[in-house]
Amino acid sequence: MISGYRKALLQCLDIFCILLALTISGMTTIAPDLSVFQDYTGASLFTLFFYMLFLYILDAYSVGLEDFRDTTGRVLIACVLGIISSATASYAFDHWRFDRETLLLLFTLSLVFCLGWRWLYYINADRLTHPLRVLLVGADREGKVRKLLAEGLPKAQILGYVGESEGDAVPEHRIGPSFMVLQAARDKKATMIVLLPDAPLDDDIAHELLEAKLHGAMVVDIRSFYEHVVQRLPLSQINDEWLLQTEGFSLNTRGSLRRLKRALDVMLSLGLLVLTLPITILAALIVRLESPGPVIYRQDRVGLHEKEFTVYKFRSMRADAEKNGAVWAASNDARVTRFGKFMRKVRIDELPQLWNVLKGDMSFIGPRPERMAFVRQLKKTIPYYSLRHTVKPGLTGWAQVCYPYGASEEDARRKLEYDLYYIKNISLLLDLRILFKTAGVILFPRGAR
Repeated sequence: MISGYRKALLQCLDIFCILLALTISGMTTIAPDLSVFQDYTGASLFTLFFYMLFLYILDAYSVGLEDFRDTTGRVLIACVLGIISSATASYAFDHWRFDRETLLLLFTLSLVFCLGWRWLYYINADRLTHPLRVLLVGADREGKVRKLLAEGLPKAQILGYVGESEGDAVPEHRIGPSFMVLQAARDKKATMIVLLPDAPLDDDIAHELLEAKLHGAMVVDIRSFYEHVVQRLPLSQINDEWLLQTEGFSLNTRGSLRRLKRALDVMLSLGLLVLTLPITILAALIVRLESPGPVIYRQDRVGLHEKEFTVYKFRSMRADAEKNGAVWAASNDARVTRFGKFMRKVRIDELPQLWNVLKGDMSFIGPRPERMAFVRQLKKTIPYYSLRHTVKPGLTGWAQVCYPYGASEEDARRKLEYDLYYIKNISLLLDLRILFKTAGVILFPRGAR
């Protein structure tokens, strides 16, 4: 996961590349007395809009976090979809549309430039990025904070902690008492001071840290920092008091947002039921022909306020897949049929759940609905698991687009952190972002089982 600030900078690079490609294409293929931006305003605007839209949808900004071949594929598909969409949109305007020569050159230059800066980033990544040097305030019990930062900021260097040496904290990681925090930060050349939930702060220490922050030092709370950068809530660091006092978790207190979300659910589900009808009929026919058993698979799932409802899916497993009881799905699960594997990759198997959304059992966006057997088990071992049932489950959601399909208790714990982030920060803008990312996941299937 990358921060919003870094993503904005990378998006600015793409905007510059596309504008540069438009400029060169105009100078090369358009008559000298015409301007690509003044005389072809519509085509230029459509080009910039659709290129940036598909680069965003396909998540082409995980630069340095994935293999360069994956990045190349994302940018290539984004440019192909961008040029097709912009050419189609501008076709209605006789004086705004580009000719074929301009479109071909524009596509080539945009692809080369957008891939070019990414390639330069990859080969110079070590010189361009400087790892954070983090000083902790408070005891890092059982190394939980180190694990969190290693997951969210793998290049961050944990210098140690200031505070009291307690039973389950690692004593050799202790630098000194908490009143030495600023001195320790200077000695260790820390670039960030992270406050843990149990940070031993008296009024004097708090005042010193506030003064340091006001003079430019980076002093952050581990929970808020992790939420902002990694975009999930760290289960090991949150408690009832923080959940009560922090902003968010407001869907059930904002009736207007809840009603608007429901209205959008109805419109989206009705529209998609109509648009996907040919795919639905074809999928049902293939499921029927491939293996014996019902086409539609019905299963009880846990919804809002832990009430069970029947969810509908295209059957992607053999009819006797759970003859011995409910089990977690596994990678390369032998119970999944050949067409079922394909359906899961592109989410076709979940199309019948549009009926669940229309009925009101589910929302379009929300946590994935689980089975009661798993819910009872996970509530015993994962704190705050019940909070995911304070909103309707979703056809897609923040956890579904940010983390692979869950297949274990540890996966459920990690996905809950994403679900809690969504429930805390729920908004129509976040829902729209999830829809875009869902489209990217469908075009670049990953993590399906």
